[in-house]
Amino acid sequence: MQTVLMSRSISSPEMALAGYAPDAAYWPHPCTPESHADHQFVAMLNGYRGSGGLARADEVLKVLKRHSEAHVARLARWIVKRKVICFEWRSQTWLPWFQFDRFDTTPQPELGPVFTELTPIFDPWELANWFAQPNPWLADCTPVETLRVDPAAVLQAARADHFIAAG
Repeated sequence: MQTVLMSRSISSPEMALAGYAPDAAYWPHPCTPESHADHQFVAMLNGYRGSGGLARADEVLKVLKRHSEAHVARLARWIVKRKVICFEWRSQTWLPWFQFDRFDTTPQPELGPVFTELTPIFDPWELANWFAQPNPWLADCTPVETLRVDPAAVLQAARADHFIAAG
């Protein structure tokens, strides 16, 4: 957000608001699809924060480069085959860190069965949201939080949501 400091005194409420007007390029009108996506993205940032957060694809590639020479092809293959959560926001590709093994940066194996359930019914953005939002099948915990302690419960929640969405 861009803040403009005014050198003269503020004499009206309109002038006060003008001094702190958000830049329209970064703050779309609240009723636009862009605004809705921005709010969802902020919710995902918050939802993934405790599990390592979100990263742009170029950041993930830098880490993968340390572990593999075919890092670009490797990540591209995972994205195309939907072996990792990956979505677009503001012309950037984003990936949650939780899904990568901390030692060899491969996708977490327990995610495979969950992706098998959800990728036929969710697009990449919806899949990313599913992991970051409280889920009633998981006592309103998020799947990303629950995955560390009970991957079987996350798989069952994915199966239940698949059944509901497909039904």
